[in-house]
Amino acid sequence: MSKLKLTLTAAVAAGALTVAAGCGSGGGESEESAKWRTATSVEDGGGMDALVSAAQAEGTLNVMGLYPDWANYGGLLDAFSEKYGIEINNDTSSGSSQDQINAVKNRQGQDSSLDYLDTGESFAVASTDEELLATYTPQTAGDLPEDMKSADGTWYNHLGGTVGIGCDDKAIDECPTSFADLLDPKYKGKVALPGDPTTGESGFMIVYAAALANGGSLDDIQPGIDYFAKLSDSGNLIPSEAVAGTVETGETPIVLNWDYLLLQWADNIKDKGVDFTTTIPSDGTVSSYYAASVNADAPHPAVARLWQEFVFSDEGQNLLLKGYVKPGRLEAMIDADTVNKDALGKLPEAATSEPAPQPNQKQRESQQKVLADNWAKAVG
Repeated sequence: MSKLKLTLTAAVAAGALTVAAGCGSGGGESEESAKWRTATSVEDGGGMDALVSAAQAEGTLNVMGLYPDWANYGGLLDAFSEKYGIEINNDTSSGSSQDQINAVKNRQGQDSSLDYLDTGESFAVASTDEELLATYTPQTAGDLPEDMKSADGTWYNHLGGTVGIGCDDKAIDECPTSFADLLDPKYKGKVALPGDPTTGESGFMIVYAAALANGGSLDDIQPGIDYFAKLSDSGNLIPSEAVAGTVETGETPIVLNWDYLLLQWADNIKDKGVDFTTTIPSDGTVSSYYAASVNADAPHPAVARLWQEFVFSDEGQNLLLKGYVKPGRLEAMIDADTVNKDALGKLPEAATSEPAPQPNQKQRESQQKVLADNWAKAVG
């Protein structure tokens, strides 16, 4: 039976959890945990058997924002918990990239701190600069292209997707297929985003996609900000943060988000009578990968490293693929014939046949500043 806990209590979210099985820095670290805290690879720590043994002694993995219906995180967490007998505390009260970084900073030395971070790449880079992340190289990291991992071994791209448009076919007579379509007055009060673009990767990349659809570039996100100002002024964009539940209730019948999240939502609400379709915008979009990293102050350093190994294993990557994402090691797995072909066949053709552009780190950093400086005054 899985030991997965989907949501921590309010007290846990506030940092009051005491993990009985934990060996965190706040509760007297064991010699074995201390060894794995400094290990930069499985070999460095004494091998996989030693890692599993140390992780099982720690017994707990603390994570944040790994929502079960995102990228098949539910299946991934269950499989890990069942395989190794490790309890998982998954704080789903919040989960943006910035929320995770704040939790790491605010819970330093506490058993309730996070072991693992799952953030946008730019947030991982910033965390590396602040020395919040451990240096650890998973065994399969060599399969990742050089631009999908940090040079110093602090983060690795484990999953990615493409910005798409989700639409409730039954609630909307004619679903939009482009950013230009979304400006049509018939969509007044119908369009929503998944959250604040200045604090999360998905919103940031949605604005980037809008920029490319409106004359901008990977070096110029301002046209995307101007587009959303226009969409907001028209009344088409609503302030509600879109989730599967708001689609089901009809509050947000049109949603901009990652294609893999929209496709998963469609599965989740299909039995509720909602026919939710996903389209890759015809006038412009972007792709992006999220970064997996280990907290340098992880209360369970061996478990954190074992989890990182599991995420990048064939098993872990195929479980993510079942959640409609493109795993970081996808091309290597296709070449090695270890990929789940059925899951691969369910990815949107437009997202795989001609991959959308991806901003590099320099572009991300410069354009995040433009977004932070201009979003609130443009969109409110």
